[in-house]
Amino acid sequence: MSHADPSRRCGVAPRGREVGLLVLARLGLGLVLVAGSLGGLSASESSQDGGADGTPLAPVDRGLGALARLQTPAGDFGEGPAVTALAGMAFLAGGSTPTRGPYHEACAGCLKALINRQDPVTGYLSDGTAQMYGHGFATLFLAESYGMAPALPVRRSLEAALDLICYAQNTDGGWRYDAAPRDADLSITICQVMALRAGYNVGVGGDQCLECMQRALAYVRRCANHNGSFRYKPEQEDEYGSGSPEAVGRTAAGCMCLFGMGVADASDRDLGPALVFLRRFCTARLRIQDGYYWYAQYYAAQAMFHSPDPADWTAYWNSARPIILGRQEPLGLWTQGEGPGPAYATAMALIILQIPNDYLPIFQR
Repeated sequence: MSHADPSRRCGVAPRGREVGLLVLARLGLGLVLVAGSLGGLSASESSQDGGADGTPLAPVDRGLGALARLQTPAGDFGEGPAVTALAGMAFLAGGSTPTRGPYHEACAGCLKALINRQDPVTGYLSDGTAQMYGHGFATLFLAESYGMAPALPVRRSLEAALDLICYAQNTDGGWRYDAAPRDADLSITICQVMALRAGYNVGVGGDQCLECMQRALAYVRRCANHNGSFRYKPEQEDEYGSGSPEAVGRTAAGCMCLFGMGVADASDRDLGPALVFLRRFCTARLRIQDGYYWYAQYYAAQAMFHSPDPADWTAYWNSARPIILGRQEPLGLWTQGEGPGPAYATAMALIILQIPNDYLPIFQR
């Protein structure tokens, strides 16, 4: 495939993954097994309380119901493709798939809305509201959906979306707002890295996507600060908030890039200090409502869940669970924080609260 041609496909059939697995081993990436047979939860399973260490089922059930009621007949949420994808991820995280489970119709609606919006030539899944943010989240949702309920139209859409990500990577190894290989920043790069990894996990993407992740690893390392935090761009040495809770979102995103590319040892020169930074500031960041609150918590929760020290997740969860639950409104929605509307905040909160379910392959340890 030509790196400059987004109309070509970089997918490979699952049967032909042996070469890809060898490349994966050389990159130090571990393959996450996809729960391809995952179905909806039974009534008895849904009625059980998750307990203090698990997903709080009653608030989550209210939240999922409230989120589903915000969905339009076209399957979207009126807030752009990124929000549609995140809402779909929230339904998947609860055990539904596009074909099974209490919210299978909502999942299928999200898929339909995103695929119908996709540019048939370039594979672009976004619009002017979120650009490559939206494309990254939408591609991630396609990959997770395909892994749980394989279907040829979804695979074709996923292949085209991954092609565009490969094409849009710049020479430094990162991505920026536009679907073109020009500038880059960490916050958009993490969205593409997770989408690439999720695609590879379900047998789509092949060596081209592995090569993109390898180039991205070099870019992400250049964003690391000496104090363990990560900055928005490598050239921004004195970025505001790099020594405070303001940097939790960027630092957690940096950690998830490293985890996604197979770096999981706390002795790593960038991961180890980043985890120390998050231990210091995660709780304080939970209490700061403004400044991209849900984006920061989305990655902080994942980073702490994937930390090689289980105590990191326990400490985060004990702080985050009551704070996030305390911000849920009586009808089930979350409306505080940044974002285009309640569907965004609600989807983010539900994804975080359902991480203990361990249903989404991309979030699994």
